[in-house]
Amino acid sequence: MSKVKAHLWTLPRWFASPFFGSNLLLGAVFAGGINANAWIGLAAGLLVMAGGHSFNSFLDYSWTGLDKGEIENRSAEKDYCGGQNIIEAGIVTPREVLLNAVGWYVLSALPIIYLAVKVGWPILPVWVLSMLITFWYSKAKFNWTHELALFMGAGPLAALIGMYSVTPTPEWWIGIVAGAPAGLILSFVGLPLDEYPDAEANLKKGVKSIAYKVWQYDIDLGFYLLTWIMFVYLLQVFLIAVGILAPLTWLTFVLVPMFMAAVVFLKRDFRKAAGILVIIGTCYPVLMLLGQIFGG
Repeated sequence: MSKVKAHLWTLPRWFASPFFGSNLLLGAVFAGGINANAWIGLAAGLLVMAGGHSFNSFLDYSWTGLDKGEIENRSAEKDYCGGQNIIEAGIVTPREVLLNAVGWYVLSALPIIYLAVKVGWPILPVWVLSMLITFWYSKAKFNWTHELALFMGAGPLAALIGMYSVTPTPEWWIGIVAGAPAGLILSFVGLPLDEYPDAEANLKKGVKSIAYKVWQYDIDLGFYLLTWIMFVYLLQVFLIAVGILAPLTWLTFVLVPMFMAAVVFLKRDFRKAAGILVIIGTCYPVLMLLGQIFGG
């Protein structure tokens, strides 16, 4: 049963679906609206996400070695994501994880091929780039582009899959810009939180990422997170002001006091507060999407 759970739940890391899925559908909204093809694109995008996450578990064990070794010398396991340790724990083998990752990518080809035939071929290069992000992401932890790699996958590329699911000639730049706030929440806010308990072990292995340096240089994590959250909201206000986002996307502002409260409790109970922050963060792209649908 533990092996089945690993393959169907732990490795795909479905907890991130609201980020990738909401941004994908947001792209569809800007490309003409959410129709049947947009939902097919959503299925494709989530399968790519699952494959990328599974590949990350394989690559961090077999390629970068961040998840290999004694428990104190590898990435920590989080309540919302346990993919870091299941190979070392013997639940699955590296070969099984590799097959799992390839399997998700192969499954994603089915809806993508359908969309390429019914809508247009431009979705194909976006799909390929989306699958390649996981390889950049694994090495990005060693070359200062860690957050940028995740941002590109969850932000612009997710939105573009949604746009090209609806039309072969979307105003692609609008999708990229509109998807930026949610992408920033997952990457530049989420990664410093996610990597904080990993930092001590991973820094010994040569990682180079601002997310890890927050821990190394003893920067207050709460202050750092709130600074990025403030920037995201300023960006959102700007996009509303210039007419790209609908005014109703202000729905996301109901999360501000929740973000602040959760950050306060990070020093008291990091694990619990971090889990709550993840839940709050996943609400951001969902509210953004709803605001754009009903307020656009």
